[in-house]
Amino acid sequence: MDTKTGPASTTPYVRFAEIYDRVMRPVGYEMWADYIEELVGLYGRQARRILDLACGTGNTSLPFARRGYEVVGVDQSPAMLAVARAKASDAGLPVAFVQADMRSFAVEAPVDLAVCLFDSINYLLEPADVARAAACVRRALVPDGLFIFDANTRYRLSNIDDEILVFDEDDYCLVWRNSYDVSREVWRAELTGFLRSRPRHDPVSGSYADGGFVRFRETHEERAYGPDDLKWACQQGGLEVLGMFTAFGFEPAASDSSRIYVVAKRPPE
Repeated sequence: MDTKTGPASTTPYVRFAEIYDRVMRPVGYEMWADYIEELVGLYGRQARRILDLACGTGNTSLPFARRGYEVVGVDQSPAMLAVARAKASDAGLPVAFVQADMRSFAVEAPVDLAVCLFDSINYLLEPADVARAAACVRRALVPDGLFIFDANTRYRLSNIDDEILVFDEDDYCLVWRNSYDVSREVWRAELTGFLRSRPRHDPVSGSYADGGFVRFRETHEERAYGPDDLKWACQQGGLEVLGMFTAFGFEPAASDSSRIYVVAKRPPE
């Protein structure tokens, strides 16, 4: 295999963005949107304008847009947003995608509902950063507007096996290594990928030669949080926590919940 080494950076969601949707194909994004709508209804709210924080390639934004909501997606990764914009354009959906850090973003007009899904909150490795994100969400919400987000718990992340996963298709191969640092309470995924590059054009012969594969490496880290940590961060950010549920139901979050959903609101002025 003709292999070229890509950039040395291990920043997450750069080259991985090119194959992210294929690796995450089994995820039930429409079901997630159903659940969010149920949670909104549980608290007697209605939403018209939605903020999708850490929207990635738009998989959590587009289901809402297809249902008629006005959606603004925010993400820090230009590569992920490029994919999201292309998908929205292909689907004819007018989603506004904005590149920004979830700890320091702003939106042009207030939203009725903010969501942050697929354990994106866990990528913030300090509780103070979660609080900063909550403060930004508070400023983005209308009074009494809701913020619904999920998080992997200590129980979940500490019980992920230290293992190696391999995703292998004709035009890419991805090696995914899991580990957990007990002292830091941080789960790490070290990705090594090989992406088939575009065929090279020979201007003399006019033919195209196999471009071979380009290698990339990325490191993804998630901090384990419990309900008390998340409640503290919301309160520090000026939000009131209304409920915490074991995904994807309505049972209160428990010590052995793998993933929890937090429902908070911006208090009325």
